[in-house]
Amino acid sequence: MSTEIYYFSGTGNSLHVARELQKKIPESILIPIVNLLHYDTIKTNADTIGFIFPNFCLTIPIPMHEFLKKVDITSAKNIFAICTRGGSPSEAFGYINTILKKQGKKLNAQLNINMPWNHPLGKENLPGNVNKDKIAKLESEMQKKLDLFCKIILANKEYDKTDTDVIYKLPSWVNAFSLLIPKSFNYKSHNYMYQKLVIFYSDSQCNGCGVCEKVCLSNKVKMIDKKPMWKEDVICYACFACINFCPQHSIQIRSKFPIKSYTDVNGRYHHPEVTYKDIALQRSNFK
Repeated sequence: MSTEIYYFSGTGNSLHVARELQKKIPESILIPIVNLLHYDTIKTNADTIGFIFPNFCLTIPIPMHEFLKKVDITSAKNIFAICTRGGSPSEAFGYINTILKKQGKKLNAQLNINMPWNHPLGKENLPGNVNKDKIAKLESEMQKKLDLFCKIILANKEYDKTDTDVIYKLPSWVNAFSLLIPKSFNYKSHNYMYQKLVIFYSDSQCNGCGVCEKVCLSNKVKMIDKKPMWKEDVICYACFACINFCPQHSIQIRSKFPIKSYTDVNGRYHHPEVTYKDIALQRSNFK
């Protein structure tokens, strides 16, 4: 059985899960989603196809959405998805099935995995609170889940278990509002939010190392006179790699909407087994 595992990862959690799953599935290969987005059509060839990505605003990340619109999965007999998250609920699998339905397909198996929090907005589970004990506990739980999920994938079984591992619930008005927004508009609104309402900048600690430009998976960050600039005409994937991999903790966020940014006080997080080069290699033009 051939298996293709397509992944998107901003700060390493999803890449780490993808690597661990690959170890457990014979003849499986990892394929970065971002590396394929310049194609008009993406053709898969495997019997089993998997998607691994982080939870993004209750749904799928922007590049995942673009990838699913282009990918031809007619070869797949078994399709699975894994969503990594900081503990919040997610509607990602529903979004994926809405898109796959156009090709007469759906997810055969799906799994949420809690990982260390890496989002710079809000004050719940700040990245700076992540420690070795917490990482070790989540790693152990992740490995147990992957062992079970791997057996299900290899046996071509269905797996749609009720999600009982949500760490914290969103305010009721957020859940109610999300149900009122059509899925297509919901995606576009998330895109708009990070294009127009969230501002990235570097403070005086910046030393011009250029790591932010290298890990920017949408090529939005450009170093000019040894300072990062976020190009207005390029989409932001909101992966926060530029923030969490900055060795100086120089990159900050301020927002135009009523959610406070804690980037100046909350520390940073990327998966300890993933380097900035691992993230940057998802881009086809990275050297």
